[in-house]
Amino acid sequence: MAMAMSDLPGELVTEILSRVPLTSLRALRCTCKTWEVLSKTHIIGKTDAEGTFLGFMVIDYNLCSLKLDLQGTHDNGNLVYRPSIERVWLLEQAEIWEVFQWDGLLLCVIKDESRLLVWNPYLRQLRWIQTRDKLHSAYMYGLGYGNNNNNDRNHKILRVLDVTKSSEPGPLFEIYDFNSSSWRVLDVHPGNCVIKSGVSLKGNTYFLAEETCLEGFVVESQYILLCFDFTAERFGQHLILPFGAGVRFIKAVVLSRVRDEQLAVLHQPEDNNVMEFWITSKIEHNAASWTRFLRVEMTPQSFVTESFFIDEEKKLALVSGFFKLFRHIYKRAYIIREQGCIESVEMRKDREPGNKLVFSSYAPSLVQLQINR
Repeated sequence: MAMAMSDLPGELVTEILSRVPLTSLRALRCTCKTWEVLSKTHIIGKTDAEGTFLGFMVIDYNLCSLKLDLQGTHDNGNLVYRPSIERVWLLEQAEIWEVFQWDGLLLCVIKDESRLLVWNPYLRQLRWIQTRDKLHSAYMYGLGYGNNNNNDRNHKILRVLDVTKSSEPGPLFEIYDFNSSSWRVLDVHPGNCVIKSGVSLKGNTYFLAEETCLEGFVVESQYILLCFDFTAERFGQHLILPFGAGVRFIKAVVLSRVRDEQLAVLHQPEDNNVMEFWITSKIEHNAASWTRFLRVEMTPQSFVTESFFIDEEKKLALVSGFFKLFRHIYKRAYIIREQGCIESVEMRKDREPGNKLVFSSYAPSLVQLQINR
């Protein structure tokens, strides 16, 4: 007599779940009720994820999933890097401005709406968060959680007003607490610096910031790191980057992370085509030490990085950005390996000219979203 899927031994089911591609999650949940329940308490696709970049990106205000085999695929005898990009139809009603990832959750900033959307793609749970205005382009976001206990994480969102982009007054720092479902104004002071972009890591957000100081009679600015501690709800000390960080000498500085364990930074000097990748060997809210991961000479020299992802085990980086040629701007993505090997990734070319080519890596989680009360 044939054995039912629900009667399979537990060890065999665990092995099967580890090998099912994450992109086949919906089909797996339709297989049988037992597997549907198991997929909501266990992460599937762990084996499939090795050597594959999984992430999300915004294309023409649509949230899209992205999957790329970092080993490439063969097409007519040629090795090509061709990602699979699909629109997320679950969010087809919303025009997405930006997307951020933390702890397996996505924060979607909605264009021209006084709401934010938090989504767990793995559990397919949504939570809408009301804001007091629609000035999303004037804000930056930091994401994290307090109470660093895997069984009791209070997720929070820090909203930072960029006064250079807003003509309306408002609080500089606000924080949203998932447990209380409410916003609070924070009285915090990051020091004499202007906050730029941030990356969520281990429950805190590390911001790239410009610190200004007076050297003699000359005002100089340099890039620094600034950690916001979501448990204490305050900024830590200013952290020094592992390279000369004078703003006027730098073409691009971009933050990323390696899994949820290490911070990574990409550095492009203004006066040459060198691109450096650094990874933290130690990172805390008040201290950081660094190791250089890769150093390559990038072609074309005018290429400016907007986002990147590092696979530490395979010694490679996936970068995206643009370069200018005469009056035209070209969006490009590359895989960069040791010994300076640079391989082009085939991306769609039908984006609006002003859209950034920015992607965010994703790792699934079992974080439950409390539905709005």
